[in-house]
Amino acid sequence: MKKIKNIGLFVNTTKENAAGVVEGVSVWLKERGITPLLPEEQAVELELPQTGISKTAVVEQADVLLVLGGDGTLLSAAHTPQIENVPILAINIGTLGFLTDASLDELYPTLKATLAGAYRVEHRMMLEVVVDRQGFPQPFRAFALNDVVIRHYTRLIELDAYVDGELFIPYNADGLIIATPSGSTGYSLSCAGTIISPQLEAILLTPIAPHSLTVRPFIADGDAEITVKMRAAYQNVDVFVDGQRETHSLTAGAVIKVEKAERTIQLIRSQHHSYYRALREKLMLGEGIKRA
Repeated sequence: MKKIKNIGLFVNTTKENAAGVVEGVSVWLKERGITPLLPEEQAVELELPQTGISKTAVVEQADVLLVLGGDGTLLSAAHTPQIENVPILAINIGTLGFLTDASLDELYPTLKATLAGAYRVEHRMMLEVVVDRQGFPQPFRAFALNDVVIRHYTRLIELDAYVDGELFIPYNADGLIIATPSGSTGYSLSCAGTIISPQLEAILLTPIAPHSLTVRPFIADGDAEITVKMRAAYQNVDVFVDGQRETHSLTAGAVIKVEKAERTIQLIRSQHHSYYRALREKLMLGEGIKRA
């Protein structure tokens, strides 16, 4: 196992306890001969000593990335260039997190175990989305850890979804969510999408408020190519990649292709981590059901 010399810190600076957590972790790491790396912009926001280093430089120099926040913080970090090359330990310092490994109370035991090599690395599938927009010489390209959302906020839209080039479902809906197994517990879940085990490679199609009782969420093979075409002309249709990360207005004739990306995200999982326990406790699965 490679010796850990540098640990990058990505933190949700809006949390009230963020500055204190970063200060405490930095001292703890330095006492063990490890250099903490904090992006300059986050140091400024937390009013901590400035480091003079960018997010990209943190990723390039870190042996491990410590993400302090929730799922949104991890999603934001996942869009940093080359981050797929560095294992990520995500600690939830908020209220809800399915992608994070441990809670704030477990921060130091989890860090200690990580330094001792008592962990496993879980590779999470990502999606690559390519948007071919009329009037633009180059298509827009991005990567999603959670989902790609196509929607219109003021009206019903008509979409045709193709799987591997074959027409699958014509959607009349407020929109369509194309999610990874990681993203199945996000926006898709709130739209009645199914939960998919993160170890699987699959692509989930979940309509947003479909105007048909026969349209249901569908799980496609992870190697499938999903193509979405506009069936009618609309002034603006938005595409969101992992929430607000990328937003583009589309006109009629735009083609959106989504497929499994070659890159994956490496999540550090401690020995005590259980995805199923997290689902049971955070979603209160089966609560109120009495066993015989």
